[in-house]
Amino acid sequence: MSIAVKVRKNPYRALLLKKREELLASVKAEPDVLDASTRTPDEVELAAKAVEQDVAAVTVSLRSRMLREVEKSLKRIADGTYGVCEGCGEEISANRLKAIPWTQFCLICQELRSQN
Repeated sequence: MSIAVKVRKNPYRALLLKKREELLASVKAEPDVLDASTRTPDEVELAAKAVEQDVAAVTVSLRSRMLREVEKSLKRIADGTYGVCEGCGEEISANRLKAIPWTQFCLICQELRSQN
């Protein structure tokens, strides 16, 4: 990988590392809602706890998926393939990478994937 390409990728690497730290910190800071007991004589409280557990499960799942995507992007930077669309092989726009540094697809390929 040329020095110019490495310099161009460094800001994205920094963004990805920061996002990884945020995700790891949020997982550690998350209260252990999933382990909370749902035993309660009050039906309303039981329903509220169940909803809270459902939301927590979805949140943990989303954060885990995003963390995997961030890790993959960091690996692509190390491999020299970062910024290349995994769908069409074209370069992903800088604006898209700034908005979503862990993206794997250019905007066109992502729209096609979303439609299917």
